[in-house]
Amino acid sequence: MNATVEKTAVRNADATRQKILDVAFEEILLKGYQGLRVDGVLKKTALTKGAFYHHFGSKKELGHAVIEEVLRPWIYERWITPLQNIDHSIDGLIELLKEARDEMTACELHTGCPLNNLTQEMSPLDESFRTRIVAIWDEWHHALAEVLERGQRLEQVKSSLKPENVARFLIATMEGIIGQCKCYMSDAAFYDAGECLQDYLESLRVEKA
Repeated sequence: MNATVEKTAVRNADATRQKILDVAFEEILLKGYQGLRVDGVLKKTALTKGAFYHHFGSKKELGHAVIEEVLRPWIYERWITPLQNIDHSIDGLIELLKEARDEMTACELHTGCPLNNLTQEMSPLDESFRTRIVAIWDEWHHALAEVLERGQRLEQVKSSLKPENVARFLIATMEGIIGQCKCYMSDAAFYDAGECLQDYLESLRVEKA
């Protein structure tokens, strides 16, 4: 096999793997991991079982890969990477929340956050899932705490607050808001609660003399 053919084969294999992961992610979002069926993934991707098992040894291995290769990058793109580009802690966090609110589609609000969905479904059932999921929560939590700590150093954020605690509270609040929207099937709840969250962020700001 010459180099060109070999590179093409690798690209095709990578594309096939990614197709399986993307469809599996969509299925988990809609039906949960326990509702995921390999046959359903094969039907949607028009692939054979041989093609599937070439990349994943089992449904569980697929689930782990979805967490590591799809869910983690999704959380980084949506929440963690933008945190790293914030200059003013309070202004930046408020702007990030507004952008996230405006970018969320009705479908995303009504299906809920994929990270929180998997947390609720799989953490009590499977330790291998729980440890992978909690690692993503920790990465998000630490990134947010660093923004608040930086804000304290720059005298943007009140020195009395505890960044680690506030970061955990903010994430829990955001996820709770999204979870309620999933239940109510209403975008209004998202906007109403979002205004209260913005007010809370404003209360963390250092008041100028």
